Amino acid sequence: MQIKNIFFDMDGTILDTLQDILDAVNFALKECGYQRVHTYEDGKRFIGGGAYVLAARALAFTDYTDEELTKFREVFFQHYQEFQDRNTKPFPGMINFLRDLKKKYRLFIISNKPDFLLQEIVHEKLEDGLFCDLIGHKEENPEKPDPFAVNKMISKHHLNRDECIYVGDSIIDVETAINAKVKSCLVTYGYGQYNKELLKKADYTASNVEDLRKLFL
Repeated sequence: MQIKNIFFDMDGTILDTLQDILDAVNFALKECGYQRVHTYEDGKRFIGGGAYVLAARALAFTDYTDEELTKFREVFFQHYQEFQDRNTKPFPGMINFLRDLKKKYRLFIISNKPDFLLQEIVHEKLEDGLFCDLIGHKEENPEKPDPFAVNKMISKHHLNRDECIYVGDSIIDVETAINAKVKSCLVTYGYGQYNKELLKKADYTASNVEDLRKLFL
């Protein structure tokens, strides 16, 4: 690979965030008057389209109104901001891998996580200086798999598209890479649904951090 720049997804790729997200979802459901309690496997199906999509998926068991969705989303955001550093941690071997990767590549994070939450969790859980830049979702911008954020990063940092690869754990990430016309690497230790069709779409796959190390280093 003639790769110089690596874009990373966050949830399910660098950080294992699912338990904190699930706890915030279930807390918000209870606070909003719902009796439903989602399981860990439910949570895997919620992640991938950003926090706004996640909220809608979490309420899909009921016929909610726009007002009810807005209220739930606000309560979820509030509690996830409180909960997101309780159980969240880098996947095994990730920090050392990123340290070594930084010696050879320029590293970036492009996530559908709300930007203000992304900035906080990177500061809390990852070392300063590992990434050249990071961008989360802002309400006025389209979410992945729209290539908006990748294109913005390429333009901002004057990158050669042919020297870029996007690493993520779901079909959203692979489709983002395809839409942005960059290479893709699908990690299968995250929260995606890893069927044969998805595996064929990705340029590369990795089942753990050691596989990523072999691929890039």
